[in-house]
Amino acid sequence: MNTTAMHLKKSFLCRSILFVPASRPDRYQKAFTSGADIACVDLEDAVAPKFKNAARQNVAEFFPPPDTQSSLRALRINQLSSEAGLRDVLLLLGQGPKPDIVILPKVESAEEITWFNDLLAPVEQSIGLLPLVESAKGLQNSLDIASSDNVLAIGFGFADFCAEVGADISWESLRYARGRILQAAAYANIDAVDGPYLDLEDLEGLLQETQNVAALGFRGKIVLHPRQIDPVHQGLSPTEETVQRARKIVQAFKENPSGVVVVDGRMVDLPVVERARKLVTLVDRQ
Repeated sequence: MNTTAMHLKKSFLCRSILFVPASRPDRYQKAFTSGADIACVDLEDAVAPKFKNAARQNVAEFFPPPDTQSSLRALRINQLSSEAGLRDVLLLLGQGPKPDIVILPKVESAEEITWFNDLLAPVEQSIGLLPLVESAKGLQNSLDIASSDNVLAIGFGFADFCAEVGADISWESLRYARGRILQAAAYANIDAVDGPYLDLEDLEGLLQETQNVAALGFRGKIVLHPRQIDPVHQGLSPTEETVQRARKIVQAFKENPSGVVVVDGRMVDLPVVERARKLVTLVDRQ
């Protein structure tokens, strides 16, 4: 992993990734100040094919000097195997300011990540990657994708996945696929990011789905509108009671690191301590 990607990983927070169409530069500044952890200009699904060339001209405006931003800067390019994706790579190679993160859609193999890294190798500013798994083949290869160089997190694009396999976009139908994404993320020691909740008006439903994916182990969710950010952050945040118990467990183990300890009358062994440590670390990063 390159130096910049390693630095990003240490403090990387991806609870919310707000997408804004690359064809709408009037929304760029609002995305920066929205409170999302990552603001992403989208050259893929949010831009119709006939507008992509014009949209590329806007992208450079989205990447100001780092000290003028409140969110990490991301760019979702088109699929690498497409002509549009190749044009996006040329844009990255040629323009001045670069995004902190490139979101790669429809990734199906680790070779795609290697190819992208090789293409961007001459660029002085290193870039972190967030591949999206959106197909059965991608899901099958998700462990290798997640473990590839410069990958900071792995995302699940369930809308395209459902279209391919013929599944409903429902909680039960996607439980297995989400579990595979989480396995890949845990295997590579990175975060897993869930796809967007498509009903922009149903904030209660968004909160419930976010709480569900957080219970599985997801650490982030794509959002399509600023109003979705707060419910996502709320859904991903543990309760104060849970955080305080985790801190008590960590402290108790520090005071007695020889083995099993008892906290509030309950036996705590090493796996529970490790989970508490991860929770405390996550909360302290926010």
